[in-house]
Amino acid sequence: MLYKDIPYWQLNIEKPEISIDVTPREGDVIIIGAGFTGLATALHLLRAGKSVILFDAMMLGDGASGKNGGMVGPSLHKLGLDGLTAKYGKDKAIDILQEGMNAIKYFQSFIADENIDCDLVMSGRLRGIIGKKSLENVIRDSENLMELDGFGFDVVDGENIHNEIGSDLYDGGVIYHQDGGLHPQKLLFALAAKILQLGGQIYQETRVGQISRTQTGFEVSTDKGAFRAGDIVIASNGYTKRFANHNLSFFYKRLLPITSAMIATEELGKDTIDRMFPKKRMHGGNHRLVQYYRASPDHKRVLFGARGTDANDRSLQNGLMLKKHLCKIFPELENVNIEYSWSGKVAYTFDHTPHLGKQDGIYYAIGYCGSGVTRSIYLARQLSRKILGLGDHHTSFDDLPFETKPFYTGTPWFMPTVLKWHSFLDHINGN
Repeated sequence: MLYKDIPYWQLNIEKPEISIDVTPREGDVIIIGAGFTGLATALHLLRAGKSVILFDAMMLGDGASGKNGGMVGPSLHKLGLDGLTAKYGKDKAIDILQEGMNAIKYFQSFIADENIDCDLVMSGRLRGIIGKKSLENVIRDSENLMELDGFGFDVVDGENIHNEIGSDLYDGGVIYHQDGGLHPQKLLFALAAKILQLGGQIYQETRVGQISRTQTGFEVSTDKGAFRAGDIVIASNGYTKRFANHNLSFFYKRLLPITSAMIATEELGKDTIDRMFPKKRMHGGNHRLVQYYRASPDHKRVLFGARGTDANDRSLQNGLMLKKHLCKIFPELENVNIEYSWSGKVAYTFDHTPHLGKQDGIYYAIGYCGSGVTRSIYLARQLSRKILGLGDHHTSFDDLPFETKPFYTGTPWFMPTVLKWHSFLDHINGN
């Protein structure tokens, strides 16, 4: 069947009215990218009295900030404590991981303080594990993280797994209590509305071209004319090269844009959702091909996401692949229709770590490695404080080298092969 090639998140949601007036053409700060990072950074700067202009090459919500799975958490590092310790030493490893705990704590207070209605529920996340040996490894890694302030987890054995999920796939799992879910476009549009109320300018479908130095800052050429500002912020993440017109090469040569695809089922009965998601948690597994899934905020559908493996990023092909993986978890959904299939770009970095700072006079916060909802809001706060010259702006990422690789040009041509290999390994391991 043909799926609707739009995010489920666009259903029954009101977008803020955004003017296309192109005056004034000068501000204190120009931000390139109007996702969570750009919008939250603009909010802080506007409240500090700065004038801010945001550009986005797409419509608001068409990037990863409006297309993700709506999951929040500390986004702890892929390498874990052991891997980070081997690379940076124990103290630095703890600092990097603690930054994730700081981020989710700040995120919750930000949503509360801003009185943003985005269906945020801190219901926890179940990571289902296939294989008893794998479960032992995940438990050991989780125990290592108990050094972090605010971290906690529970183990679910195979006998009790059905208390957490209506699936026979897993041999057990781990519950992380610092995680939750929300409606990403509600958050995005709430931020945009606040910026407009404060006098910020948002230009959708506006491509940025050359960025040139001036005596007082920068001039930015766009398809709506030239604009000037004292400071520039790059917040374009996985879309940096796609819309950069060969500019910003320092940034896109350090980012790997990867497709993350999602599907949403047709509406299901309450009994079905309650059986599959009895605790209404967020969910994931130990698959090499990253998978994440949940009930929709209204508890009527199943939302399922994974890395998109279709080279042309087509919704039908990605949707068929995702439906296959979903039915391995919930075989009863075999005959259930998929109504929505969509995808977007996330940005990985070579060290699996987000980066923020200043390069050639340009500020940036990018590279969230597929876990950007919490991190982007938190790092926007830290970046805005750097720009404003305020204290308490430091992060454990500040002194990490922003790595690239020889001959890498910002196009990860090798990723389709890597993803297919991961899918094959999952298959032979029973995942």
